[in-house]
Amino acid sequence: MENRALNTQSAIHIKLLVLLSVFLFWFSHYVYMPTLPQYIRIKVSTLTQVGIVLSMYGIWQVVVRLPIGLITDRAGKRKPFIILGISFAGIGALVLGFSESFLVLAIGRSLVGISMSAWVLQVVFFGRLFEPSELIKASSILTLSTSLAKLAGTISTGYLNNLGGYLLAFQVASFGALLSVLFMIPVKETRIPYSGEGNFNLNLMLKNRKVIVVSLLAGINQFLNFGITFGFFPLVAQEFGASDIVKSHLLGFNIIFLISGNLLVTYFGKQKNSILLLLISYLFFSFSVTLIPQAGTIGILFILQAILGLAHGISYPVLISLCIGDIPEQNRSSVMGFHQSIYAVGMFLGPWICGMIADGLGLYQSFTIVGIGTFILSFSLLYFLRRSTRMSNM
Repeated sequence: MENRALNTQSAIHIKLLVLLSVFLFWFSHYVYMPTLPQYIRIKVSTLTQVGIVLSMYGIWQVVVRLPIGLITDRAGKRKPFIILGISFAGIGALVLGFSESFLVLAIGRSLVGISMSAWVLQVVFFGRLFEPSELIKASSILTLSTSLAKLAGTISTGYLNNLGGYLLAFQVASFGALLSVLFMIPVKETRIPYSGEGNFNLNLMLKNRKVIVVSLLAGINQFLNFGITFGFFPLVAQEFGASDIVKSHLLGFNIIFLISGNLLVTYFGKQKNSILLLLISYLFFSFSVTLIPQAGTIGILFILQAILGLAHGISYPVLISLCIGDIPEQNRSSVMGFHQSIYAVGMFLGPWICGMIADGLGLYQSFTIVGIGTFILSFSLLYFLRRSTRMSNM
């Protein structure tokens, strides 16, 4: 009994260290996010260039996430690559903070994008600390930790800007990444022997309809998250007269409801109701984005951010569990890398496409077009997901 108690305490201690590391890693990404579009806008000449810099975050995730999953599955170790990824987050934040040109801004945002390859491994690393039957619970707990980090980061931005200008938030981000590494170092990792059996096969994965559809749905999430919520939404708020502190609170409000969505899934998320939860979340996405041009007041913007946050908080952990729930443990880093590479396309396309539409047709028209497109594409994909889920259960 005493040994079991010690083992339980040790397991809790390890989970806590990993969660703290993940929290600080995500904090370092979001502590400057509410005013990042405005910061970039000051240093470049067009909204398209703003979109291009922001899109670097996504395009490098497309490039690195699948290879890092394949490499770590073969190596049998994930911790060294997690630490390396976290380090890139700190370096990228400093490059952004000291940038004075479009090119250097793009390089800094690229480094931060590369750092997110660590998230592929954090998902699998943390999930391995739980029983297979608790995978949705593990995904929800981990997502909750990232949501709390986003909340702490975005709420802090306006106050840090007032205290020390834009640079201070980037310096705090770099320090947060350093602390994240320090919490991760004591965590011990048991190497997973590479057997060569059941190897990840890209051709077979491309034929896995369920993983493809789930990844595309997650891509819509990230398109909206980085094109709208953390992209051009703050610029609309600025036109309404919002200060940096109000922008921080707007995004903080989004994340409070994202956390609420995570908690709902933690308690009520089951495999049998996953499609229903996704239907609700994408209806919320479409509704809120389409209504942004008609907001009229900052108060309505708070309501729309709440709906966007709730939609993302419900759908994200459900999509993770649907993606890797049926995948053998030795291949999960690779499959998660594939999944995140696909949805990172949304991170890249979101700010880029929204920037081009805003330059060509107007800022407000971009929200209407994206909202209608979200409705059509997401519900088409949900139809295919329902069919593929039925086929896999036959």
